[in-house]
Amino acid sequence: MAIQSNAFGRVRLSGEDAKKFDRQVRFGRPKAAASKNVAQGVELVKALRGKSDRLSFSLKK
Repeated sequence: MAIQSNAFGRVRLSGEDAKKFDRQVRFGRPKAAASKNVAQGVELVKALRGKSDRLSFSLKK
């Protein structure tokens, strides 16, 4: 059972941690707030794509 990560963000799970993660992905239920945020994001992307064929953005610090 181990969780290993590196500077590039890769994470490896083994043993019980891997089994627990697999069960969570397969059978876990999203929280209501997460589902709401996804729905809002989908609507935002649809609205932005309706204005143009391209969707781009830049991040600022």
